[in-house]
Amino acid sequence: MRKYLGVFIVVLLAVTMSWVLSQPANIPFEERVESQEPAGNWQEPVVVAVQEIGAAIVKIETVREVVIDQFFFQFSEQQQGIGSGVIFTPGGYVLTNDHVIADTTEIVVRMPDGRSFNGEIVGRDSLSDLAVLRIEGEDLPVAKLGDSNELRVGQQVIAIGNPLGQDYSVTTGVVSALNRDLLIDHETNRFLEDMIQTDAAINPGNSGGPLLDINGNVVGINTAIIQQAQGIGFAIPSTTARLVAEQIIETGRPLRLGVLGGSLTPALANTIRRETDVDIVVDRGAFITRVIDDSPAADSGLNAGDVVVAVNGQEIAGMQELRDKVQQAGFRGKLELDYYRGDERRKVTVEL
Repeated sequence: MRKYLGVFIVVLLAVTMSWVLSQPANIPFEERVESQEPAGNWQEPVVVAVQEIGAAIVKIETVREVVIDQFFFQFSEQQQGIGSGVIFTPGGYVLTNDHVIADTTEIVVRMPDGRSFNGEIVGRDSLSDLAVLRIEGEDLPVAKLGDSNELRVGQQVIAIGNPLGQDYSVTTGVVSALNRDLLIDHETNRFLEDMIQTDAAINPGNSGGPLLDINGNVVGINTAIIQQAQGIGFAIPSTTARLVAEQIIETGRPLRLGVLGGSLTPALANTIRRETDVDIVVDRGAFITRVIDDSPAADSGLNAGDVVVAVNGQEIAGMQELRDKVQQAGFRGKLELDYYRGDERRKVTVEL
């Protein structure tokens, strides 16, 4: 009898447990529904930063007319392109790269919320690879431009854009280096200067999109990659982007002296003397490699090979100091430049 009683108790316990497990937990329905969401830390800094700024990141679709040479005749065809941008004022001004919208016949700006607008070019600057567009819309989200001067090598950054047509992609990395000069045109010796180097993945289509710090501030505008390298991308510092954008909005153009070049050092001076016919008698200054047509520098008679050694009576050591003096003078300002052409010291007044 005890044997059968034991079996009966085991069976009863099994049936009871099966019934209990089949019943819903004793929690309100609303709480059970919320528990269906994926588990995760939604306060993670990258998640928060992307959520705060994501709505202000735009996709830029362009159309260009391209002339094709084929045997004995030419024909034109439309070429489509994709880039990125960021809305940085409530008035609908959008920062992007100059190369994204250069020579375009049509620009469409698409937002993450599904809205699309025709993009109007406010101004361009090929030397910094920056451009400003404007869109007409209501309740436009705005991203905050941060201070790239506060960046430190090793800190985490976030890139957002439309790489290879993959809309609104997010990648992360660190600031790999600061103040990099990147040669982008060997024929004209054109550099993008003082760039932020990052290992956050940047690919074609990311151009013009923002580089963020961990607080969601725009600290750079993504612009270039080295095709044969992996994990090396570049962004224009936000301080440069802000300055150029404000000048474009106010006057239609950035403030420029109109020269390309670099900072002369004793080692560079020796190399130039050894490998070229240029006679340099100084070891420091702003060495000019090209003068832009129709610029203040061209109007004043400056030439490639000249070395500017002083501005308004104050000696300068390189190109950065010359650029700073130009910005301090402002539009319609005047600068008195001392420079060397060969072994002859000269002086000229330049009106900006």
